[in-house]
Amino acid sequence: MTEEQQRREIYDQPCAFKLVYQPEHGINAHVIVRGPDGWHMFYNNCLVPDLVKKHAVSEDLLTWTEQAPIFDNGPDGAADHAQVGDCTVIEHEGRWHMLYQARPTRTASRRICLAVSDDLRSWQKVYDGREPVFTPDPAWSGWHEEAGARYCTSPWVIRHDDQFVLYYCCYDASGDDNDNIAVATSRNLVDWEDHGPIITVRNLHDPLIGPGGFEVPKIVKRDGKLHLFVLAFHGWVVATGDDPFHFGPFTAMGPWHGSNVFEVDDGWCISHSQVTVGKAGVRGSRRPPWRGLYLAGLIWADDHPFVTDLQDVLDGWPDERSR
Repeated sequence: MTEEQQRREIYDQPCAFKLVYQPEHGINAHVIVRGPDGWHMFYNNCLVPDLVKKHAVSEDLLTWTEQAPIFDNGPDGAADHAQVGDCTVIEHEGRWHMLYQARPTRTASRRICLAVSDDLRSWQKVYDGREPVFTPDPAWSGWHEEAGARYCTSPWVIRHDDQFVLYYCCYDASGDDNDNIAVATSRNLVDWEDHGPIITVRNLHDPLIGPGGFEVPKIVKRDGKLHLFVLAFHGWVVATGDDPFHFGPFTAMGPWHGSNVFEVDDGWCISHSQVTVGKAGVRGSRRPPWRGLYLAGLIWADDHPFVTDLQDVLDGWPDERSR
């Protein structure tokens, strides 16, 4: 099959979201980064516990090649011994920095560790993974070593002015009564000042959907505005703000899980890992066949994002002449 035939096979899938990568272990939480040598995806599989950070590369977002895992969990006593979880990647001073959620034991609270790389392929854990670089301030969050899994999750970092802003999800001292998206700031990605919640809503529970709580916030900048995408009780939602600390009301987008929103040469893309949103996805009843990485295009009407067919973004608006 030629490269053009492969592209046509992908584009002919009858949905805006196209399946572009399907490893046998599936894909759950993931982050897609454009490096000097192409696109890199770092992800966790659909099996638990998360003990390996997996890696795949692509030149065109359509054909992905699995690479060796960049690292696995640390030894007994390390901060990431029991989990190597959701991550965010950003470049700083010529090096790539990955902040990832971790747990030393399966009952411990989550915390955030750091790894660095010169080429997005070889990574070195800071402090050898034995110490986290960030934990929430217990004064507002109630975080302590055994507070629970929902007290420091899903890191995402952006650069704003002369500092970095870390977004993360965390219950507060009330326990699971409230959902919070909180922020911390840093100038070097190692030393952080926690500022607490910027968004707090009542936590919703339902026997079908399962436990509530924000997950995997993603913040992107466009035309002077910031857009906060996050998985919430109602699915994948978005809010817009003029600065990193204030966002307007949420608008629901769709039943998507762990999405990334990122810019490409001629527009924007959104990913979806196809993990079920609802009871089957969050209550431990996942079963094969495991799903892979799906990509769609994203178009904007003023500040409002809308999903469109992937080919609309990667190849322009399709017409009969392209067939």
